[in-house]
Amino acid sequence: MEKYTYDVSWALMQLQLELGRFLNSVELYHYGGIDHDTLMLRYDILWSRTPVLLSGQLRESLRDKQKALRLVQLIESTIRELEPRIMELKRGSGDYQRVMMRLSPLQEPLSYSLASVMQQNIKVYTGNDQHFGTLRNALLFMVSGLLLSVIMLSILLIREGRRHYREARLDTLTGLSNRLALLEQMEECASRDQPFGLVLVDINEFRDINSKFGYNIGDLLLQELARRLASLCNESEWAARLVGDQFAIIQRGSSDLKQVRELVSRLLHLVKQDILLDHYPFRLEVGIGIAFFPMDSEETQDLLSRAEQALFHSRKTHVPYVIYDKSLQNETARRKHLASDMVVALERNALELYYQPIVNLETGRCEAVEALLRWRHPELGFIPPNEVIQVAEEFQLAEKLGGWVLNSACAQLYQWQQLGLVDLQMCVNISPGMYQRSLLKLVAKALMDHHISAAHLVLEVTEDTTMNEVKNSLQLMQDLDQQGVQLALDDFGTGYSSLSYLQKLPVSKVKIDRSFIQGIDSSTEATELVANICRLGSMLGKTLVCEGIETQAQLDVLRSLTDIHLYGQGYLFSRPAQAEAAYQTLLEMEERWLGGKAPGKACNS
Repeated sequence: MEKYTYDVSWALMQLQLELGRFLNSVELYHYGGIDHDTLMLRYDILWSRTPVLLSGQLRESLRDKQKALRLVQLIESTIRELEPRIMELKRGSGDYQRVMMRLSPLQEPLSYSLASVMQQNIKVYTGNDQHFGTLRNALLFMVSGLLLSVIMLSILLIREGRRHYREARLDTLTGLSNRLALLEQMEECASRDQPFGLVLVDINEFRDINSKFGYNIGDLLLQELARRLASLCNESEWAARLVGDQFAIIQRGSSDLKQVRELVSRLLHLVKQDILLDHYPFRLEVGIGIAFFPMDSEETQDLLSRAEQALFHSRKTHVPYVIYDKSLQNETARRKHLASDMVVALERNALELYYQPIVNLETGRCEAVEALLRWRHPELGFIPPNEVIQVAEEFQLAEKLGGWVLNSACAQLYQWQQLGLVDLQMCVNISPGMYQRSLLKLVAKALMDHHISAAHLVLEVTEDTTMNEVKNSLQLMQDLDQQGVQLALDDFGTGYSSLSYLQKLPVSKVKIDRSFIQGIDSSTEATELVANICRLGSMLGKTLVCEGIETQAQLDVLRSLTDIHLYGQGYLFSRPAQAEAAYQTLLEMEERWLGGKAPGKACNS
């Protein structure tokens, strides 16, 4: 409003002032009081005043003051018409009177317009003063309401913040405290230099429970275990759920083994009691890892890590509980060292593949080889394949390692096919960490890069890999089968053996674990067991491979099962060998087959 009222009146006042000054300057110039340049300066100043009123916001403000607007327009046109005459005006000439006569009559109307505008401004201020008072009262009411709202909102925010604080430290499934609360509890004890024992508890094979009975049952088991742990704890003990099926108990004031062992004894006794769900009794098996503050570490995060190392060793060795010591740190350091070196070894192609033949027991011909991973570490020597796989799985290198094995095996198969072994199949083991959707692309790329037919590649998967999540496994295996890649179920009979699952899974081969073969040459029961397994597999249309054939007697027993077509693999035919030695063995087997001689003697290579 101030812009609307004040700027117009100010501009009109300036125009009136400059018009009067210019007329005085014309008269002074006529009598010789000023020079022509000074006169033109006053004219330029007057000339600049009218555009201000006739443009922009001020023109909009003059719309409701039409008389003033027309007067300003008249003054502007008159000033511009007089410009040539003013520029040529001479001292003492009568022209100055013409200028005075044109402009002087405009002073009075301009003064009247200015007075009218100022009067209107006064009316605007006066008329709106009451409205401003009303607005002031409304504003005061609004500010009061706003202050009250702020106070109420602050109370709600404080209340919500406290609720969020509690929920952020609470496990919603079990009602126990969570990992964040555990770390804060540990920090609190550490800040007071209060010794405590940290006990981590993990349910063994919990994924199997979820896959077999469903996640609802798994959640109910976790809730029941949490309830039991909470009831177990006394005033100096405090329970929390870390993640998944892993729980923790802090035993405050504990600094010796006697106290923590007493806690573990109570814990194991409580866990071993059956949990009845849907009329099915569940008996949980747990692993327990223990570490002490400050003996094992003075840093809470490091202490938790060391308790997890003890827990990992408990699960690995299947002992009830493990108390952390430095040897576990050395084992962890070894795995980290191996993981770091594995990356370099893969980049430098420092790993090796050995190859072991798979023989048709009926014809004696070698129809496939299995690629077996070997790693001779430059410092640590021979690393067992199981440890290589465990490290790769733990440090998320399984896909990279599996890709290297797949590509190396396909490259070797292509080389042997070029040398004449055109019917040979290559069997490659797939670790659990590699068993995901990206496997489809890896297989397709390896086959294309090395010009291998999909029918010549066999992927071997173990039972625990496929059975943990049958639905996902089934879809992936069906996709691989559609690519033309054959699938083999390795170590059959050692894990989740189920003929119903075996019937659903699109595997073309089943490899019977060596543990079934070892006793068939000395036990009738073992022979019957293997025979029945083979007959059932044959009825399902699967190709059967017997692993671990080491003696001629074992081979003879298997060959006596004349109603079943079997394949064999083991030291009797050949030990796993490097590519060059394996190729010589394959050539010898091919020559014997062509000569009609079945392999009946152990190979010493």
